[in-house]
Amino acid sequence: MDLPDIDGQTAKGRTRTNTISFTVELGNKPKKDGQYSLYLRITENRKHRRVYIGFDIPLKDWNPNKKEVRRSYPLHEVINKKIDAIKSDAIRLKAESKNVNSEVIAENLKGRSSTYFFQYAYGYITNKPYNTQRNVRTEINKFLEYIDNKDLFFADITVKLLTDYENWLRTKKGNTTNTISKGLSKIRTIFNQAIKEGVLPMQDNPFLMIRLKEGKPERIRLTEKELEAFRTVPLPEDSLLWHTRNYWLCAFYMAGMRFSDISCLQWKNINGNRLSYVMQKTKNTVTQSHTIQLPKQAEEIILHYRSDKPSPTDNVFPILNPDKVYTTEADVLKEISRKNALINKYLKKICFLAGITKELSFHSARHTFADLGRKKVKDVYAISKLLRHSKINITEKYLSEFDTDTTDKALESIFG
Repeated sequence: MDLPDIDGQTAKGRTRTNTISFTVELGNKPKKDGQYSLYLRITENRKHRRVYIGFDIPLKDWNPNKKEVRRSYPLHEVINKKIDAIKSDAIRLKAESKNVNSEVIAENLKGRSSTYFFQYAYGYITNKPYNTQRNVRTEINKFLEYIDNKDLFFADITVKLLTDYENWLRTKKGNTTNTISKGLSKIRTIFNQAIKEGVLPMQDNPFLMIRLKEGKPERIRLTEKELEAFRTVPLPEDSLLWHTRNYWLCAFYMAGMRFSDISCLQWKNINGNRLSYVMQKTKNTVTQSHTIQLPKQAEEIILHYRSDKPSPTDNVFPILNPDKVYTTEADVLKEISRKNALINKYLKKICFLAGITKELSFHSARHTFADLGRKKVKDVYAISKLLRHSKINITEKYLSEFDTDTTDKALESIFG
C-alpha cells in the first residue's frame, strides 16, 4: 500500500485528491405521517453529509433509478425543479469555490453562506438613499474589480482575501489608509446586515479578525490670510467664477453650510436676518429646523440674488436649473453631485488666481469655519451646535485635527 507523504504524494508520485459527488435520496425512515424526506447527499472520501431539500413525499412516488419524483405525485414538477436547482448549485459551488469541501457546500446549500456576496450587496443598497447607494456601490465595484468581476460566496471572503485586497488598494490604486478603512467599513456593513438577516453565521464574519486602521484625515481649510486673498481676488462680475466664490463664502459665513443645503436653500428659509432650514443630509431622520442669525457678510451676498418679489419656494442661488423637473429625490441628488464636482473645478481656478496652492473644495468652507471658530470662540459646545454635529465628541475630534498651531507655538517656546 502506498502511503501519502505530508504533501499528499504517494510513494509512486500520485497526488491525493478529494473527490466530491452528489446524489438525491430519500430519508432512511418515514416520518410520523408516513412520508419520506428528500435529501441531497454529498459524498467526500466516502463520508456523507445530507442537505434537506425541503419536501417530503410518499415512498411510492419516488423513482430511485431516475432520482426524481414520479408523475403520480401532484407536485412532481415543482419538486423536480427544486432537485435540479440544488444539484446545479452544488456543482457550481464545487467548481467555483476555492476553499471547497463537503462541509462548505453543505452549509452553503442550507442557506447559511450560500448567498453570493455581490448579488446580496447590490440588493442591499437598492432601497438606500441615493448618496448611500452611490458611495457603497463605488466600494462594491472596486472590490469586484479586484476579484476579476467574478461573484463570490460569503464563505469565500476570508481574512487573507481582505488583507490582499487592502494591499492592492494601497499599491495599485494608491488609496490612503483612511480611504481604505472607509471602503472596507462599507463591506463590513454588508456582512453585518447579512448576519442580522440570517444569511451568514456570526462566526463566518472575517471582519471579527480584522482591525480597520484609520489615519489622520487631512481637512483642507484656509488661513485668515488665504481667506482674504480668496475673498478679494478680482473676478468678472456675474461670471461662473464670481458666482462660485459667492456660494463658497456664503457657506462659510453661514456656519459651514454643506453644498447640498446651499443648492436647495429657498427664500422661505430666510426671514429678515434669520436663516432656518432642515439639513438635506439628515432630513429623513431629523426634521427639526436649524436656525442661525445671518452674518451681514452673507446678507450682502444674498442681496445680489434677490429679485423684487421672489417666490418663497424659489431657490436663493441659481445652482440647480429652475426649469428642470426632478421626478425623484435621487434625480435631485444626482444633479447636486454633478454641480458640486463642477463647482470644485471652478474653486481650483479661483485659488490659482488668488495664489492659493491648497486643493480647495466646497466642503473646505465648513473646515475653514470650524478652524476659525476654534481660534476665536473657544466654546466647543457653541461650535458643535453651529456645525450641527449630533454629539459634542464629534466636534472635539473634528477640531483637534486643526490644532497644529498650538503644538507649533509650544515648540517655539521650548526652542526659541
